[in-house]
Amino acid sequence: MQSFLENKLMKRILLLMVLSVLAVRGFAQTDGMSMDTIILVSSKKIICKVQSVGSTKITFFKPETQKTEEVTRKQIHKIKYSTGRVEAFNSMAFQEVEATNFQSVIITENQSDVEGLYAYGEIQAKSGTSSKTAKAAEKNARIRLQRRAAAMGALYVLITKSETRGGYKEVPTHYYEGIAYGVDPPKEGQK
Repeated sequence: MQSFLENKLMKRILLLMVLSVLAVRGFAQTDGMSMDTIILVSSKKIICKVQSVGSTKITFFKPETQKTEEVTRKQIHKIKYSTGRVEAFNSMAFQEVEATNFQSVIITENQSDVEGLYAYGEIQAKSGTSSKTAKAAEKNARIRLQRRAAAMGALYVLITKSETRGGYKEVPTHYYEGIAYGVDPPKEGQK
């Protein structure tokens, strides 16, 4: 009687092992039709299986790495699901921002605007001496800050200090300090 029960138990264990191996192999052998595609604002594509879409993060699974990862919603342009449904999140950003395209750099004082982005380093800008008004000095300093951020490849600048100098009958100047942020990890040499 005992050997009959042991034999039956061994068969069940063997059957469970075979089924679990088949299930894992079936999951790992996903074809292009059953996978989702996450397209980031930087135009990078991630082929994966989306697990959850939250208010701030998207969680996904890459079968080849057997690892669950997440990305912030701010970094995602859209998700193309395997069912054919497309969910749009944000507008595309320029992958490489050149110094001539400084207008695309966003200047903000709100920490939540840069949450989930990569810090590229601190930058400063000071207006030139040709400004006649405080408003013109601030605009000049802002443009210089945007150009420096664009040269670093950044898309956002979080302002940490903003100061206007100059009084009555003095040349107005404006000074900015900030931290440049982007959607891709910083390259070697960047802080």
